[in-house]
Amino acid sequence: MPGEGDIEDFFKKVDVAYHKSPEAVWEHLTKKIDEQPLAVRKNYFSRPWISIAAVFLMLFGILAVLKYYTIEIQSHKGEHLVYSLPDGSKVSLNAESKLTFHPFWWRFSRKLNIEGEAFFAIEKGRPFQAVSRAGKTVVLGTSFNIYSRNGKYQVSCFTGKVKVVSPGKQEAMLLPFFSAEIMPDGKISVNEFTDKIKTTDWMNNMFSFTSVPLLSVIKEVERQYNIEIETNVSPDLIYTGHFQGKRDVDEILNLLCKPFGLKFEKISERRYRIN
Repeated sequence: MPGEGDIEDFFKKVDVAYHKSPEAVWEHLTKKIDEQPLAVRKNYFSRPWISIAAVFLMLFGILAVLKYYTIEIQSHKGEHLVYSLPDGSKVSLNAESKLTFHPFWWRFSRKLNIEGEAFFAIEKGRPFQAVSRAGKTVVLGTSFNIYSRNGKYQVSCFTGKVKVVSPGKQEAMLLPFFSAEIMPDGKISVNEFTDKIKTTDWMNNMFSFTSVPLLSVIKEVERQYNIEIETNVSPDLIYTGHFQGKRDVDEILNLLCKPFGLKFEKISERRYRIN
């Protein structure tokens, strides 16, 4: 609404001949009012590029959700899981293992991260990648086992072909019944294995160890039975043997301790001590 000063300024600019008749004066004022410039309100949002930018922004948001939305599949201590990936590929998770992947982006990139141990039966299609801090495995359609714990990375191929890539970009191509292990110096050691069942015996609750540090075996028992074991045994003790996971944990601990003259005691429901 115009103020008093605005009205005064307006009439100063209007030269009115007061000797004219009222009708002539009114006609003169009306003409002057019509000559005043009108304020123009600009509607910037009516421009087409604003609408286009809004559409692109919305599409970008949708793509971001599709690409980065993540699913995590985790097995706890004492638990094995079987999971179907979006393309129908099957994964069997050993105890205390984890997978993460982007389900909505799977048809464009079959890639997942793994921690722990898992057996994969991969459907044919786009390249499949299983990645961990210790190494990467690339396949098209095959079945294989990955062990990735505490910096150790080992892959065993059962069908098809498997490419293993070290963090230093060294590569090894595996044929069926060959395994590869990424060594501490980054090199890849490839060996043939003949006992298919032994390599994946964990899937049948069987556990075999050949020249493995006893401390590593104890860790595996903790993982499979969801217990905690206190121990100060020497890291130089090496164990070779096998046992069935369905046996009572006290029997398993007795099998581990007896060859080394060790003893175990039960502290509480899920806690043991070996010394």
